[in-house]
Amino acid sequence: MLERLEGEKFTQGDGCLIGKNHCITWCVGHLITLAPLDAYPGFEGGWRLSNLPLLPEKFKLMEIESTKKQLNVVRQMMEQADVLVNGADAGREGNLIFDLVLDYTPSFKQKTIKRLWVNSYVAKDLDKAWKNLEDATQRVNLSYAARLRQRADWMVGLNATRAYTLTAGRGKMISVGRVQTPTLNLIVERDTIVEQFKELFYYSVVGTWKGFQAQYVKREEDTKGEANLKVAVFEKETEANAVVARCVPPAEAAIAKIDNQQKKQFPQKPFDLTELQKEGNKRFKYSAQQVLDCAQNLYEKKLLTYPRTDSQYLPDTMKQEAFALAQKLATPEQQKVFRSFDENFVFINSSKVTDHFAIIPTGEAPNDLPEMEQKIYDLAKERFVQAWLKPYVWDEMEVTLQSNVILSEASAKSKDPDLFRLKLKRNEDLGFRALVKEEKKKTSKKKGDSGSEEGSTAAEGKGDSDEITNLVEVFPEWAVGEHAPFDSVELQKKKKSKPKYYTEATLLAAMKTAGKQIENEELAEAMKDRGLGTPATQAGIIETLKKRGFIEAQKNYLVSTERGREVIALMDEKVKSPEMTGEWEYKLSQVEKGELQPAEFRDGIVEYVKQLFADLHARYGCQFERETATESIPCPKCGSALDVAPWGYVCPKTECGFRFGHTVAGKMLSHSETKTLLAEGHVGPLSGFKSKKGTEFSAKLSVDKDFNIQFEFESDGKFHGQKTEYKCPLCGEPLEENKNALFCTNATDGVDCKFTLFKTVASHTLTAAEINEFFTNGETPLIQDFKSKKGSDFAARLKWGEGADKGRAVFEFARRNLPCPVCGDQLRFRTGTSNQGNGEANHAAYVCMNPQCGFGIPQVFYQRKLTDDEVEGLLKNKFTPVLEPFKKNDTTFRAALEIRDGGKLAFNKLTVEVINQK
Repeated sequence: MLERLEGEKFTQGDGCLIGKNHCITWCVGHLITLAPLDAYPGFEGGWRLSNLPLLPEKFKLMEIESTKKQLNVVRQMMEQADVLVNGADAGREGNLIFDLVLDYTPSFKQKTIKRLWVNSYVAKDLDKAWKNLEDATQRVNLSYAARLRQRADWMVGLNATRAYTLTAGRGKMISVGRVQTPTLNLIVERDTIVEQFKELFYYSVVGTWKGFQAQYVKREEDTKGEANLKVAVFEKETEANAVVARCVPPAEAAIAKIDNQQKKQFPQKPFDLTELQKEGNKRFKYSAQQVLDCAQNLYEKKLLTYPRTDSQYLPDTMKQEAFALAQKLATPEQQKVFRSFDENFVFINSSKVTDHFAIIPTGEAPNDLPEMEQKIYDLAKERFVQAWLKPYVWDEMEVTLQSNVILSEASAKSKDPDLFRLKLKRNEDLGFRALVKEEKKKTSKKKGDSGSEEGSTAAEGKGDSDEITNLVEVFPEWAVGEHAPFDSVELQKKKKSKPKYYTEATLLAAMKTAGKQIENEELAEAMKDRGLGTPATQAGIIETLKKRGFIEAQKNYLVSTERGREVIALMDEKVKSPEMTGEWEYKLSQVEKGELQPAEFRDGIVEYVKQLFADLHARYGCQFERETATESIPCPKCGSALDVAPWGYVCPKTECGFRFGHTVAGKMLSHSETKTLLAEGHVGPLSGFKSKKGTEFSAKLSVDKDFNIQFEFESDGKFHGQKTEYKCPLCGEPLEENKNALFCTNATDGVDCKFTLFKTVASHTLTAAEINEFFTNGETPLIQDFKSKKGSDFAARLKWGEGADKGRAVFEFARRNLPCPVCGDQLRFRTGTSNQGNGEANHAAYVCMNPQCGFGIPQVFYQRKLTDDEVEGLLKNKFTPVLEPFKKNDTTFRAALEIRDGGKLAFNKLTVEVINQK
């Protein structure tokens, strides 16, 4: 470029090119880095908790040993120059590489400094950038963000790695990173979901109306409070069967609404780095690092533009040039479906271009590329060309059917009619879809000639409750109000899809949005600044997790190792939280844009690290105390003062060899407790030990002649916990408590009290406030998230049982307010009383609150107790499924209940079936 523009002639030097007026030298990656902790006074030698955290006001720098020779060349060239031009990669790291050299030799900052900012190595782009050199201060915010990112990683990573290693590592190093650890947490959480997945089924209802498939739908409110029709999914088969029973022929369905729309699907935008890595992993099983390396090589070979970009957009000024390039690269088939230049292209948008635009070909012809690079080049070229093709256009006719249109007058007044949605689709212009292969989806349902006058149709189903669309060549001529019976109404039973382990593609997508599942493209775009890492660093993070043995590749999946899961189990939430780390990335992007002061970001990181250490002090106080203890513990074998190790204590005399771990049954012993145990042979009783089943217990510790630890329980031979103020409901003695339960250890006349209240009841863990109210008032507040054995949520209170259930926690279920079918007022449950003042019993019932109405449903009907769910279903549908057993005199029978006109509760005579008759 300089030979062409400045008339220079260069000769090869040692690590540089020397010309008459210009010299060129280069950095081989970073030449300068932040010095480690042990470069600071007081941090030399071994690791200690007592001097952490280190949060320098001024960071020390050091030369990287492997690149010292090149650093000397660079500094010599910079010393001789009048003007310095930073021509490193046009990004955050490119600025940082150059800035660190300036920081290491501050005198260079007095020189005139310029920035060569270029996204492409093509001659015309280089020429343009050289003629328009930027002042170095023009992108000063980018430099601030780069330094802050590096220093934040240092402050969090180095301090936390030492702290967790010394407190929880038990002799093993625990590597912690500001971005690395939350990424590992994403993988561990996904692995847990996959491995704990239980096979579940769900049910939906599909009707065939005039030869077309329609799905049963329900009205649901979206986030804006607007009602939309969603495919109804039932967890219980009985609920779906009830819909089928109501809608099967001869029940008719009428058209309630017809909505016609034309829709378009545009081709995907050109790649940013993350999308290129995802596609490379999907298509060729390449890792994110492999794709990045290929893209970088193609950039250096002048075949692709700058790869480390997070933008899928091109600036407005490039439209004409890019359009011509796309036409040049397109095949004859693609050229036939090109859009007009004058049309609006969503990816031509300068406001969406950050420091770099999308990855696109430069127009230079590739020659003899390695196979992997050729495939990545072809991907980028293919996506770039496709972005200019015509959209796929189709017409959609959405018909809402209302069933049960010929039922009784009472049913006609139902507030919730049965609705079905019938979708028809007619292709207008395949556009790019005629050339671009769609990703494989689940096998579509096909059906031939249905025998109806509308002719044959094909149903597209994507599975798992996705919508069914009927493909047609011509829309039928239907009108609102047109009605006919369903051809058939069927129950569909489907298996819920098992979640999958992360691939590199799906992990990159999760990192982009800090683990949030976002399908909407605009929301995903808004979230990308809150992701884990940047496109330039994400591949390296994944590789680091592999190298440290935290994750491993199994075929195309990334799965956490046992070590990785152990590390995440030890981490505090603030260290492993993807959302919090995503917020830090967002704040860095604000610094880049000048929307946040650098000092504010730094103060936030400093406070974050201080709070992290405050939490570690609370959790591992024994370890911090151990370092500051002034009294040493003598070796019980030889008398020498024991050295403190991260995992416990060790005798300094190798011939002695005494070692003693400080953690016993999940409890970390303090320095004083360890000293007492080794000096006196016993200590305690101590609490906080955990059994293999996870139950907490208290015990004394003793050591035998070989210094093996033994537990000694109280003379009664029982496990004991912490004493509480609560009294046993059976014997009145004080209760004890551990992590899992409250229990009584009292014995009367040699008979143990059997009382135990487990803290987890029906999958709900009782809070301290709920336990306190239970023992104080005899019942808990209403708890909403109990789960039945079938997995359904239910609300109830816990109260103390009576009679045979004395001392047991029993459920008292919440009563629902239900609508009265006669007057529309509310029904409320009224508990029964055995005796009124006039001697009459008042039976439990669901009673209308309108005193003029008088409607009610008895809780017990013909000697059968009705559940809340059965009453709710009866009021909603005007009938129940067949229930049993009912009794009248000596006859036992089963039948369905129904509410007739006027609100009369009766049996459906067609369903009555005698079970037993004496």
